Amino acid sequence: MIEGCAEGPAIQASSLSVPQTALLVAFGNAKTAHNNNSSRFGKFIQVNYLENGIVRGAVVEKYLLEKSRLVSWEKNERNYHVFYYLLLGASEEERKEFHLKQPKDYFYLNQHNLKIEDGEDLQHDFERLKQAMEMVGFLPATRKQIFSVLSAILYLGNVTYKKKAAGRDEGLEVGPPEVLDILSQLLKVKREILVEVLTKRKTVTANDKLILPYSLNEAVTARDSMAKSMYSALFDWIVLRINHALLNKKDMEESVTCLSIGVLDIFGFEDFKTNSFEQFCINYANEQLQYYFNQHIFKLEQEEYQSEGIEWHNISYTDNVACIHLISKKPTGLFYLLDEESNFPHATSQTLLAKFKQQHEDNRFFIGTPVLEPAFIIQHFAGKVKYQIKDFREKNMDYMRPDIVALLRGSDSAYVRELIGMDPVAVFRWATLRAAVQAMAVFAEAGRQRAQKTAGVVRHGPRVPLGELQQANIPVERAYR
Repeated sequence: MIEGCAEGPAIQASSLSVPQTALLVAFGNAKTAHNNNSSRFGKFIQVNYLENGIVRGAVVEKYLLEKSRLVSWEKNERNYHVFYYLLLGASEEERKEFHLKQPKDYFYLNQHNLKIEDGEDLQHDFERLKQAMEMVGFLPATRKQIFSVLSAILYLGNVTYKKKAAGRDEGLEVGPPEVLDILSQLLKVKREILVEVLTKRKTVTANDKLILPYSLNEAVTARDSMAKSMYSALFDWIVLRINHALLNKKDMEESVTCLSIGVLDIFGFEDFKTNSFEQFCINYANEQLQYYFNQHIFKLEQEEYQSEGIEWHNISYTDNVACIHLISKKPTGLFYLLDEESNFPHATSQTLLAKFKQQHEDNRFFIGTPVLEPAFIIQHFAGKVKYQIKDFREKNMDYMRPDIVALLRGSDSAYVRELIGMDPVAVFRWATLRAAVQAMAVFAEAGRQRAQKTAGVVRHGPRVPLGELQQANIPVERAYR
C-alpha cells in the first residue's frame, strides 16, 4: 500500500538500517523445516521521505508473532535465534550472571534431540547482536535486563509438576527447587509467590475469593502462557525502541512535511503436510490481503472507470468475502466458536471440531472430513487446506492469568514491571503517535490533491458506494470501507 505521491522520486536508502534489521531477525526469526532463517512474524514498514527522495525516518508495526514456537515446534526446526545466540556466544561472566546452561539443558530448546552444527556462527551472531543493540541505543544495563528475561523464559520451560501424595492437601508439587530459586532471582520476585501462581489460581465470586489448585494440564498451560506472554511483551518493547531510533527528531520538531510509502512483509499462504493454528491465522491474513487487493485493484478501479465514462471491459475475479465471513463473522465464525470452546473447562478438540461441523455443514467454503479424522478443510482463494484440530484450543489460550500479571508487576526489577505494564514508556508512545498523526496528514493531503485533479470530471452516472456493493461487518472490512 503506497501513500503520498506515487510519482515521486525513488527512495534512496533502505527502510531499516543494519542494526534494526539484526534485532528483528534475532528475536523474530527461526530455523524451520523449509528455511534456516524464516521470519516468524509479519511487519508493516512505513518509510517517510522528502520530495527529493531522502529518507526521513520510519515506523514498524508487527503482526502475528508466532508465540507458540517458544514452547513447541516440529522436528528439524528450532526456537527463535536469540536463545542460541545467547547460550553459545555469552562470556563466562555473562553465563554466571544470567545462570546460563547449554541449549540441550532446556526443555524449550531440546524437544527433538537437538543438534547444533553452526555453533561457531551463532557465537559471532551474538557479538553482532550486542553491537546492534548498542547502535540502536540500548545501554549496557538494558542489555543485561533483556538477557535476564530471556534466561528466565528458558527456565520457565524447566519447571516441572507432579501430583502430591494422597492426603488432605490436594494439588501439585512444583520444582525443581534450584529452578525456582533462579527464576525468582532473574525476575526479582518473591519465591513463595512464584510457587503459588504456578500451582494455584485465584477466582473471584460474588461473595468471596477462592484459591483453587491447578490440574496438571492447567498448570503446564499457565506456565507456557507466562513464557509466551513475556516473550511477546519483550518483542513489542524492542519494536517500540526500534521505532524510537528510526524517528527523525529534527523533522518532528520542525514539522517537516514528508511523503511516505508503506511496505507489508507478511507470511505467504501456507499449506504443509500438517497445518495447525499458526497456518490458520496466516492464511486468514492472506484472505484479508486478497480481499483488499480485489477491492482496490478490481472493484474500485473499474467503478472509477465506469463513472468517468471510460470504455472498459470489466475483468472478472473471485470474491472471497464469504470465506472471510466463515472465519471471522459474528457470531458463528470459526474464531468466535474457538473462543467459546476455549472458555469451557471441559471442552476438547473433538467438541470444537463438532461445533465447527454443526454450524457450517452447509457452507460451501467449509468441507467436513470423516468422523474419525480430527481435521477440517477450508476452501481458500488459493485452494483447499486441511487443518488438524489438535492444539487449536491450547494455542488460542496464551494469556497470562491476573495473579501472574500481579506477580510480575510487583517485581523489584523496573524493567520487568515496564514489560508487563499496560502502557509503554511515555516518550516512545508519544514519538510513535506523532509519526502516525503525521502519516495520516500526508495521506489526507494526497487525497485532497487528487480531489482537486478530478474536480472537473463529469460523471455519467451515480457511483455506487462500496458499502452497498459489499456489506461488511468485521472490523478489518469496516476499516477498508
